[in-house]
Amino acid sequence: MRRTFAIVFALFATGVAGIALSADSGAPARSIAPPARIPYPVDLSRFPVGTPVATSTIPKDLRRAVVDDAAKRFNVPVSAVVLARAERVTWPDGSLGCPEPGRSYLQAQVAGFRLIASTAAGELLYHTDGGESFASCAPPPGVTDR
Repeated sequence: MRRTFAIVFALFATGVAGIALSADSGAPARSIAPPARIPYPVDLSRFPVGTPVATSTIPKDLRRAVVDDAAKRFNVPVSAVVLARAERVTWPDGSLGCPEPGRSYLQAQVAGFRLIASTAAGELLYHTDGGESFASCAPPPGVTDR
């Protein structure tokens, strides 16, 4: 018991002495940088909620069109593209969630899918209708302005 008390006291005394030495050392006081402002989170309420589905439930022509487009955008062979995730979604209008300025769209709900095409070079998000139309809201890889 006595030995434990002696060890604790020695550690405490060393810590106090260390604090006193650092305060008297004449070194400039270190300050902590103010925290970076955290941006507001993306408003996910404007995006429809999807229901995960198997990629095999998507029409074959639509799957091919999305894979072909991703292969062109990433400049890879079609065999290097995989549909990594699929969700059934009801889009609020004909823009499929990717409206372009100056265009008008069907003002009715559109049943479709949200797909992620994946390659070793990256991933692309696609919005589709139930047939053969699709849109990628992202610019092609390497393009910073759309």
